[in-house]
Amino acid sequence: MIHPSHSRKDLIEVCEVFNIELEDLYDLPKISLVSLLESELESIHEIEPEYEYYFVDGIEELKRYLLEPNQTKNITIATKEKVIKDSRRLVAYCQSGYEIFPHFQSKEEVYECAKIVAQHCDISTCRRAIKLINEDRSMPNKIEAVISNRVRKQLERREIVKKRTRGQFRTRQGNFRVTFE
Repeated sequence: MIHPSHSRKDLIEVCEVFNIELEDLYDLPKISLVSLLESELESIHEIEPEYEYYFVDGIEELKRYLLEPNQTKNITIATKEKVIKDSRRLVAYCQSGYEIFPHFQSKEEVYECAKIVAQHCDISTCRRAIKLINEDRSMPNKIEAVISNRVRKQLERREIVKKRTRGQFRTRQGNFRVTFE
């Protein structure tokens, strides 16, 4: 029932977003998670509509979404590896003080590479590369990172969690004795 292009992480996110409670959700391998989720979806008759990530009105649309290939996984492994390699070259270029050689041949090549990388900013390495490239004052234009709504919402959620937890944790250095009774 669930298409194999949906990763374990994607399925866990589906469970979180739609409040589908599965025992040991975070500890299950993908195969077990798929079978448990399929059986749970058969017993669920109603879910809350979700319009931010999945644009799903009900349980039937969620099932249809899971039956179809994952829309966010439309990049081949070879393309992803090439884009990540180019992102790393861009990061190395930025970290070397924007020295073109040995990473690139010209500023135009840097700019063209960055435009290609910017199309895949759902990948964290690409986002980092574009952020660093946009700090280069010698670039003709700022490059806009293309990020899907789903990843954008994930980043916003992560930022909210960071803001909430900031200042709540304290670390202390030294020797501590812990005893158990």
